[in-house]
Amino acid sequence: MAFSSSSAAEKGLEAALSPVLVMRVSYQKTGEVILTHTVLPGDTVTVTLTHSFEHIPWNEYYTVLQDGSFLLKRIEVGGFGAGIPAEMDVPTYVGEDGLVHMDEINSVFPRFNWITSNINMKELLLNGQPILEFSEIPHHSFVTCEIMT
Repeated sequence: MAFSSSSAAEKGLEAALSPVLVMRVSYQKTGEVILTHTVLPGDTVTVTLTHSFEHIPWNEYYTVLQDGSFLLKRIEVGGFGAGIPAEMDVPTYVGEDGLVHMDEINSVFPRFNWITSNINMKELLLNGQPILEFSEIPHHSFVTCEIMT
């Protein structure tokens, strides 16, 4: 019989002792809040897009850090072309899904400043669950995604 190294109670205690972090998406010019969601260090934030010129999938996977920044861990793209980083010195392979995976990127972003697109920006996910459809935001809105500590 295998035993877990930490019980559900211990995991609950770890979560309770973690700093309260709130991810906020807001309009840059007015500060109006579009979305707030509680996050924990170690959570995964995913941005799904379609490349504007190549029209191929582009997925970015970030880990929430304790200081409220985003650590880019992986990019998945449907191929290479305009603006796609083809020469990164990171483990790169074609996955079973047919996408090119670039792992262990480890670039830190304090926040994201986006100009939204109803055509190319798809979803914002938290731990694999959709929390925002970019089509819900007016096309070409200037928005910021940041974590409040």
